[in-house]
Amino acid sequence: MDVIRRARTTDVEALMRLFGAPGEPLAGTLRELMNTPHVTLVVAEDDHGVVGTAQLTVLRGLSWSGAPRGLLEGIRAARRGVTSALLSWGIDEARRRGCTRLHLDSGLTRGDLKEFYARFGFEHSYEGFTRAL
Repeated sequence: MDVIRRARTTDVEALMRLFGAPGEPLAGTLRELMNTPHVTLVVAEDDHGVVGTAQLTVLRGLSWSGAPRGLLEGIRAARRGVTSALLSWGIDEARRRGCTRLHLDSGLTRGDLKEFYARFGFEHSYEGFTRAL
């Protein structure tokens, strides 16, 4: 991987391939995220093009004394090492943006992910509730 940079509208096709969900609904969402001030959508790129992506959303609320916190999600990678680079980018960017806490949104269906994320300092510390609407 050569670089992690902000996603551009020209990356939409490559991002849809990474998510395995081609179609206009995803393309529209990607374009919207690229234009949302508190969201940073990045791609990892090498000589062959886009090989990964991640989204950092900076949230501010009444919890934790109003301190900003980050939500890192949507990490997709087409090859080994890219996920590690995207996680490191997310941690560094959240710190740079003043976040005092970083949440990682990830499914727990793969047990090896807990160990992998732990190497980056993440603890499995939260189980919440979800409701389909």
